[in-house]
Amino acid sequence: MEMTWHHTPLPEGTAAAWHGPTLTHPTRPKLVFHHATAVGPRCYAPYLKALAQDYDVMALAMRPLWADAPPPDPKRGWDLFGDDLIHWIEATQEAPVLAVGHSIGAATLAMAARKRPELFRGLVLIEPSGATWRQALLLRSLPYALRLHLGPIKSALSTPTHWPSAEAAYAELRAGRAFRRFDDQALKSIVEGLLVNRHETVTQEITEVALEYPRTWEAHLYATAPHTLPVMTGLTVPTEILRGRPSLYMGARTEAKLKAKRPDFRFTHLTAHGHMMPLEAPIPVAEATRAALARLST
Repeated sequence: MEMTWHHTPLPEGTAAAWHGPTLTHPTRPKLVFHHATAVGPRCYAPYLKALAQDYDVMALAMRPLWADAPPPDPKRGWDLFGDDLIHWIEATQEAPVLAVGHSIGAATLAMAARKRPELFRGLVLIEPSGATWRQALLLRSLPYALRLHLGPIKSALSTPTHWPSAEAAYAELRAGRAFRRFDDQALKSIVEGLLVNRHETVTQEITEVALEYPRTWEAHLYATAPHTLPVMTGLTVPTEILRGRPSLYMGARTEAKLKAKRPDFRFTHLTAHGHMMPLEAPIPVAEATRAALARLST
């Protein structure tokens, strides 16, 4: 099943969205997907294609992956991606829509739905990310340039961005800790989605492969991480949350706080999979997503 890119002019650049096939199933429900930091829609190919069996899937690439988007603005944080999502839905969709987000994609989807609830029919938030209020307060108290020297943020700027081949990239990622829970096929799928080819100027021969997602944007998003719990507690759109174990952001205490204020939210615990679950285990996570979407559609 092929997926194709569609481009839409927005106020600050030309949005790119990866669409599943629509011509053979014109009446299927629409589904919008919003991805995580440092990865793009192509990395989710097995997961999105599983969802596309039942839905007309459109995965909006965030602005770090747009060809003409401006560079990160130290004065703007994650809410910018929520605004981009609103503009794109207004330009391309017949609202309200069902929407799924993962990690920062879930957090910024919640921001968009909090701001414009009439655009959304229901939300599935997979491992929504964000800082604790203490972490967010610390980040805001530091000059932006200093934040870029903090441990995980500095690390994002110093890790490799290119390799002589896709095989070399795979070997390095396989040896690291970040993808230790991925089986070989899942890791191969994400590596295919992460990389783009670089060509020699004259001959156009492929000289190396490089990350498509800019490290500068990855560091910027870590440096501007907000406290997102108040956003989620303020949602008026029907919402379900998928949580893994270990959960980087939606731990037991955070879940308890959210449940105390929003007992109407339904949680699904996928304890065999971690924060990167749609990439790590695309088929079972797609099944859990479809079950959540079916409940939201009734």
